[in-house]
Amino acid sequence: GMYLAERGGKDTYVSTAPREVYDVTGAGDVVLSVFGMFSIAGLGFSSAATIANLAASIEVTRIGTEVITREDLARALSPAHASYERKIHSAGELKTALEHERRAGRRIAFTNGCFDLLHAGHIQSLAFARAQADVLVVGLNSDRSVRQLKGSGRPIYPAAERARILAALEAVDYVVVFEETRAEKIIRAVQPDVLIKGEDWRGKEVDGQAFVESRGGRVALAPLLGGRSTTATIDRMSSSARKNGA
Repeated sequence: GMYLAERGGKDTYVSTAPREVYDVTGAGDVVLSVFGMFSIAGLGFSSAATIANLAASIEVTRIGTEVITREDLARALSPAHASYERKIHSAGELKTALEHERRAGRRIAFTNGCFDLLHAGHIQSLAFARAQADVLVVGLNSDRSVRQLKGSGRPIYPAAERARILAALEAVDYVVVFEETRAEKIIRAVQPDVLIKGEDWRGKEVDGQAFVESRGGRVALAPLLGGRSTTATIDRMSSSARKNGA
């Protein structure tokens, strides 16, 4: 945390922003820089200290000295930004985040899908995927690519909502939305150590498999939970609605 003593006797205590601390290098420099910048910009000392404290809490989660970007602060300051939503990244943000994970010696697992109407089979597969490495990245098909794969009636939920649902799961560390119908491009960007697909892909060539294996990684096939399917669920719901309507 931080204690601010202002001339005139006004004191402010800024509480700690809980973080998993990796490296405190540069935290003090960040505090001084951010506090000075916002003070010069006209913000009150108490508010400037609060933001500086938050910026330092971001810095200590990273290895070595790292620039705290405007996007980093905006995300952390957003009142509607629940802690789990911090798991949702653009491809560029994800690249930086994974560089930090690798420097900390963590192995990266990756899986992907539409994840429309999340069911027990998805939960089981994600738990399996998370168990294969230290960090799990989930690639999520965009709305456009889901329509191309599943038809004009899909997805049921837009990508923003599907990403938030996935991010709320304990097994998931990062979520990234990708536009392509195939995952090869995002897999090359993530560079996972382990690539996870369902058991139904046994004997088939998985997107990104050759790339991952060429880097010394491996493919793991997750056991499937029988009778669980988003398409089957939607079909049952539609059938039930037609019967009730009749």
